Formats: sequence, C-alpha cells, structure tokens
Amino acid sequence: MPLQEATDERKTRIRSMVKSLKDKLLEKQKEVEQFNQKSIAFQSKVTEVKSQVQSLVDQIIAIIEARKQDVFDAVDSQAKKLLESLSLKKDEVEKQLKIIESAIEQTETLLKRRFCTEILGFSETFDTILQEESTQENRETECIPRFSFTKSEKLINLLSMSEGIGKVEFVFSETKVHQSGAKGKESSKVVAGNEGANVHDSPLETQVQTRHFFRSVLSFGEKGESVGMLHWPCGVAVNDHDEIAVTEFGNHRVSVFSSDGTHLRSFGRYGNNNGEFYCPTGIAFDSLGNILAADRGNHRVQVFDRNGNFLSKFGEYESRDNQLTYPEGLSINGNGDIIVVDQGKQLIKIFSSSGEYLCKFGGAGSLVEPCHCIQHGQYFIVSDYHDRSIKMFNLEGKFISKFGKQGHKDGEFNKPRYLSVNKEGLLIVCDAGNARVQLFELSGKFVTEFGSKGSGRGKLRFPVSTANLSDRRIVVCEMDNNRIQVFDKI
Repeated sequence: MPLQEATDERKTRIRSMVKSLKDKLLEKQKEVEQFNQKSIAFQSKVTEVKSQVQSLVDQIIAIIEARKQDVFDAVDSQAKKLLESLSLKKDEVEKQLKIIESAIEQTETLLKRRFCTEILGFSETFDTILQEESTQENRETECIPRFSFTKSEKLINLLSMSEGIGKVEFVFSETKVHQSGAKGKESSKVVAGNEGANVHDSPLETQVQTRHFFRSVLSFGEKGESVGMLHWPCGVAVNDHDEIAVTEFGNHRVSVFSSDGTHLRSFGRYGNNNGEFYCPTGIAFDSLGNILAADRGNHRVQVFDRNGNFLSKFGEYESRDNQLTYPEGLSINGNGDIIVVDQGKQLIKIFSSSGEYLCKFGGAGSLVEPCHCIQHGQYFIVSDYHDRSIKMFNLEGKFISKFGKQGHKDGEFNKPRYLSVNKEGLLIVCDAGNARVQLFELSGKFVTEFGSKGSGRGKLRFPVSTANLSDRRIVVCEMDNNRIQVFDKI
C-alpha cells in the first residue's frame, strides 16, 4: 500500500477513535453535571430542613416565653395583693405600738413623782389602758402564704424524650437511569418535625435551586496602628499573585498581605500630599499590577505601583466632570477604564487608565446614595446604599432594572456596600447592615448567603467589601471587626 494511502487510512481511523472518545467525554461530563445537580439539590434540602427545625424551635421558645409571662403576671398579681394586705396590717400594728409607747411614757413619768394621790388617781386610767391593750388582736406575722413554683414535669419529660423535637428520616428510592449515570440509590426524603418534601418531587431536569455553603478558613487582623494591624478596613482587592490589598479608613493607609495573611507592606499616612490619605475607601489593581485607591477625604484617586510608590492622581474637589466629591467605591473594567462612584454628586464617573474623564451616568432621581459600581459584560451594576437595592444600567448609562429592598430575608438588604463577581459569574454583595454576604445570579435571583452577626470565626460585623482569590476563595473585609476573613465553598 502506498505510504500516503496508508497514512490517510490511519488518520481516518484515528479521527473515528477521537470522535468516539469525545462522545464518551460528553457523556461523562453530563454524568458529572447530574451529580453536581443532585449534590446542590441535596445541600439545598439540608438548609431547608435546618430552617424548618429552627422555625419549630423558635415557635417552641415563643410558646414557652408566653407561658413564662403568664406565670410572671400571676406572681405579680398575687404579690401585689399580699403586699397591700401586709401594709395595712403593719399600719395597724404601728398605731398600737404608738399607744403602748405613750402609755409607758406616762406611767414612768408618774412613778418618778411618787405622789400617792396621783398614783391612786391614775390607777383607774392605768387599768383601762391595760384592758384595751389586752383586747388588741395580735397580728400573725407568720401568715404569709406559701409562695413557690412547681415546674411542669410533663413538659420536662416531653422535651427529654429520645425523639427530641423531631426526627430526620432518609428514605431511599431507585434512581432513574436518565437522572444519573451511576447505579445505586439516592437520598430523596428528609423530614423535620411534621414537615417534609421529596427531592425528586422538584423538577431538577429543568430547574435547580443552586445553593452553596461557605466556611471561614482564615482570619487575620485586629484593631491597631502597628504593622499588620487594621483600623476600619474598607476596600479590598486581589492581584494576579493573590496579594490582598486593603484600604484602612481609620489608619489612612493601604496595607498589603499575602493570601495566608502574612503582612507584606503598608504605605500612606494622614495628609493631603502625594501618597498621603484622608480616609481611603475603594481600591483596585490594574492590569499592570498598580494599585488605585479612592482618597475619599481628599476627593481624588491616587495611583501607586505594587510597592506603594506614588505614580499619579486625578480628581480633586470641584464640581466639574473630571473632578470628584467624596469618591467611594472604585473598580476597573476589562478595557482598563476606571469606574469611580462620585458619592457627593450621586454619579458614576468613568475615567481612562491615565485618569482622563470619559463619561458619567446616574445622578439624583436615578441613584440615592451609590456606594460601588462594577462592569460585568454589557451592564454596569451599582449598589445603592440608601435605597437598599442593586441597580442595573446598560453601557450607555440607561437604567435597566433593580432588585432588593429593605429587610433581612433572602434577597433583601440593609446597607449594601461593595460588589464583586466570582469566577462562576455570581454577583457577591456585602449586606453590611445584616452582617452577611449574599450571592445572586446576574438576573437578581438569590442563590445563597453566608455570615451572621458576631466576632467569632465565620461571623461578620459590617462586612464592607469582597475580592476573589485565584482558587475561588472569597476574601471578606469586616470594618467593625477590624479584620479580613477568607471563606471557602464547602
């Protein structure tokens, strides 16, 4: 066979084999995705069951609190009656006490005079006093009723039963072939109390409730002015080397840490000269690794190299378009343009990488108190701190939609601050007033949340900003806890 013909035949066989492998690869990828969907659905059910248990416990606590108040009211009512009765009896005894004291005083005075006529004349009066005193009713001070509390043994026994407040059941059903590429059974029922729902009842083929769970894997920083300490950290950004840069609102500086929390360097101090700060807020890295920081109190943006050497600045306090009034959040889009929230003017202003003014949008009537703006795809996404919402604009600055309102439920906000988008394309919002971080699809659909108020590991107090490490971990900056926490998805 000619060499070329043999080569062509072999190529044909190889292409056929590659096509077969690609088909198998696609099948396995689908199987993996199905496992991911089932894992996500099961994790969602775990959260749902925990929520049901918490709701039941809250109801039990509310009932017990109400019963406790009933007992308190009964105690207070009976105590009031008893105290009033005791007070009346005490008044009567005190009156008798004064009569006796007066009689004793008169008698002792008479005895001191030693006049027979007076003593003989007083005998009748004295007999009368003694007779009246003997007829006075003695007030029994031991008549206070038995006052105690008898606990409900029935309630104690009920709560102490082995069943507890409910039970969790796992009922397995056969997994359909088209639902999974693996043989076996899936967990399909989880019950808490009297409530339960089957995972297979939800249309997983067409709709999956994505739910991610996060845990704190690293925490560093504490309040102070020394190297490595933080004072009201505000903005946070991560560069290509996973270095974490933080603006310190209280220390008027920028501090840089490694991804394991090791302090690398700090620069800046209080002042208005080049390289000095007055309450810096937003921060970002550009494509060259330079650090840009919003110098809020000095109404400008400053640019530094990665080592903290001053390079340039733009803004300054004025009302012209190329100037700024209390800049807050700061970000950089894919073109290298710098997006700055001009909070004093309720505007979003965009500058070139060299600091030249390009355009603006927003203003009163569109934004109330904007905090941060990022560009993702064909949209600008803005957190409106005072309006308790997230607002979407197109690239021409035209308002498209918004989501969120005041509240503490899923998808609601209390003082939303800085934004970021992770590698999965989820929008991360610092819900500062609710002490949590929420994740959304770009459509505004709630996905998950993590954090609750406190100072322990995994707890948050006024989380202000987030950034994403290359390994998909989320860096959270907590202003009130004066620290940085790193969260990883479970």
